[in-house]
Amino acid sequence: MANEALTKISEQYQNFLNPVIKANKLSAANLEALVNFQMNSLQSYIDMAMSRMKAAADISDPSSLQAFLTSQAEAIASLHQKFMDDTKALADMTARFKTEFDKLVQETLSSNK
Repeated sequence: MANEALTKISEQYQNFLNPVIKANKLSAANLEALVNFQMNSLQSYIDMAMSRMKAAADISDPSSLQAFLTSQAEAIASLHQKFMDDTKALADMTARFKTEFDKLVQETLSSNK
């Protein structure tokens, strides 16, 4: 009789923990994706900044200054596009996480009925 009670308590505890475990795994996976995204974005912004610093260091006369200013305008346009792309990717990632988490909540609620 004690074993049956213990088994029942164990099953109830496991039923309670399963959604929590799934939510933790989902959160960890999404945090990993977010960190990877941020690290990759940071590296590309650093590369872009270093390239611009090297280009500025190469200015030696009026024509190289003109070439630098022209390339600077192109770099700013490229930076703007990258920023817009990164913003969209981050919004997509956030929406995907919300959708996955909402699905998990719905599954948990429907299994508890």
